[in-house]
Amino acid sequence: MPFLIRPLNLNTDLHTIHDLTSQLGYPTSIENIQQRWQRIHKDPNYQTLVLTKNHGVIGYVGFIQEYTWEFDDGYFRIQAFVIDENYRGQGLGQKLIQAIQDLATQRGLKRILVNSGNRPARYPAHAFYKSLGFEDYSI
Repeated sequence: MPFLIRPLNLNTDLHTIHDLTSQLGYPTSIENIQQRWQRIHKDPNYQTLVLTKNHGVIGYVGFIQEYTWEFDDGYFRIQAFVIDENYRGQGLGQKLIQAIQDLATQRGLKRILVNSGNRPARYPAHAFYKSLGFEDYSI
């Protein structure tokens, strides 16, 4: 079965999102994840896309449409991005990034910024983003 990218459905995706968030380096309880994500998604500028295989979530990206004093146009800021460790290195992260780029283009947004922790565990993620053309902007 092919991979599919779709919006988050917290009712069906909660447990997998919890596991993936722990893999991302942010362990917490199921209850906290549920409350956090319910609060986040009350704001329509916050979105989460999930990557699925055989109807199971194997990755997600959480992003915000924002505006700033620095740029004329709005942009997406990716704040959470993870592919299940069993599926990494297969080009799936690139598929999620492409989905964000396509959505940005549809909305007339010309920038995508990424938040990524500045600790050794995140260095492979930094290399991944750079391989896709992202540049260091701020630390």
